[in-house]
Amino acid sequence: MPKSRDMGASWMGLTVFEWYWHFFDHLSFLLISRNEKYVDESGNPKSLFWKIDFLHKYQPRWLLPTGRHLGDKDPSRKLLHLGNVDNGSVIDGESTTGDAGRGDRRTGMFIDEHAAFDINDGFKVLRASRDTTNCRIFNSTPQGANNAFYEVVHNTSARLIRLHWSSHPEKARGLYTSHDGELDILDKAFHGPVTLSKKGDKTKIEYQYPENYPFILDGKQRSPWYDNECARCVTEMEIGQELDIDFLGSDYQFFDPLTIEKLKRLYCRDPVVIGDLEYDNVTLEPRRFVENAKGAISLWFALDRDGHVPSDKSFVIGTDVSAGTGASNSVSSVVDKATGEKVGVLRSPHLRPLEFADITVALAKMFNKANMIWDASGPTGKNFTMQVMERHYSNIYYRRDESKMGAKITNQPGYFLSPEPKATLLEEYRAALGAHQFINPSEAGMKETLQFVVRPGGKVEHSAAEASQDPTGARTAHGDEVIADALALKGVNEWASGLQRTLEPEVPVGSLAWRRKQAAKKAGQAYRDLDNTWAA
Repeated sequence: MPKSRDMGASWMGLTVFEWYWHFFDHLSFLLISRNEKYVDESGNPKSLFWKIDFLHKYQPRWLLPTGRHLGDKDPSRKLLHLGNVDNGSVIDGESTTGDAGRGDRRTGMFIDEHAAFDINDGFKVLRASRDTTNCRIFNSTPQGANNAFYEVVHNTSARLIRLHWSSHPEKARGLYTSHDGELDILDKAFHGPVTLSKKGDKTKIEYQYPENYPFILDGKQRSPWYDNECARCVTEMEIGQELDIDFLGSDYQFFDPLTIEKLKRLYCRDPVVIGDLEYDNVTLEPRRFVENAKGAISLWFALDRDGHVPSDKSFVIGTDVSAGTGASNSVSSVVDKATGEKVGVLRSPHLRPLEFADITVALAKMFNKANMIWDASGPTGKNFTMQVMERHYSNIYYRRDESKMGAKITNQPGYFLSPEPKATLLEEYRAALGAHQFINPSEAGMKETLQFVVRPGGKVEHSAAEASQDPTGARTAHGDEVIADALALKGVNEWASGLQRTLEPEVPVGSLAWRRKQAAKKAGQAYRDLDNTWAA
């Protein structure tokens, strides 16, 4: 039950449970909230049991089960427990401090304000209660995408009951919306005086609705009540969380949603062709591009009649590497170096870093020996780097020591995405999108930008980065296509500014020069082994 604030969802859910407890035999219900005082605390209207006690307080005595008319003296009413001595039904309560519901069997469970649980507690409740009952009611206003409630709403088969403020008859009086700046009044029966507050203005102004009402034409459903509530909210995040049932808007988003929406309308389109790349497993030379509607590669331009990329263009490929376990994608984004336009993308959740390195190198060769830049941090980045170097692909990015004057190029291949460089990288990408210097036709990639949020201290990360449910343990391996796009942009800027090394001639595998390199490597290793022996 994703809901706007103050919709009576807790009251409705508890009333249903109370009705079954009241009139049906041997049923068992469990109420859960984030701590015990929100489950059952005497005199606390926020607690769940207080609401049930309130219902009984104002029911006639003849309707109440035996003992309930005694109030606090009812022997069947204890802390976190309410029994019905007439039919054997019970309602119990737990907080999330333990494995709520584990090993239990219940008729139904009501989990209140699930999004507000500590992230690990929220997932713990999901796991512990899965076999407790087939009826679990999760009730909450959104609090971003970094919690178990978001996963229940978006990634399970649970039935959704949305309680949006516009379904409330009082809050929806004067309901209106707009389409492309044109007003559309939905509640045509409502008219008369309304009082409106405005942000930053302490005075309240009375308007005649709809004659001189200052409508806000932003495409959202609105009403005079909603407009007043927005004026009371400090931030857009608060509006998204408390009113709009907007999971992404209820976080402090790093990318501006309105800007992203405009860019999507301007540039996003379906790929021209989708398919897979066949290549030689030894040399990684591309053989042919095979069209396949379920392929891993999407292109936003047409290949020539021979299936080749135009030879007069140059490209940069930015890559974000996952573990390949299916939890998140590995992504390589192809960008035209001259125009800053994204022309292709390779996505795969199941290729291991070594395999993904091979296909990315093959893709780079297909795109006229494109420059490659990738996230080299962590074990996945290290494995990807080792494979690229093993394959002797030389047109690659080398890390610059930006902490020193002149920012000289080091001998470390790849870009290292620690938190500070990552924030800078995303800031540059955000600015390039807004200035139309990076053209992104990928709707999936643009949607992904809205999942990046600003944490306390200014840290920028994917909204699910703290979720500890990723089986790879890769807590920051999210927002894959955005990172790949941002890296590609950095590569475009670096090579255009001459800050990277020029392309070294690639040594063909199996050639005399290649064999001499291999011999030199073996000789060097032999000398190192001998030195180690003497040292020992």
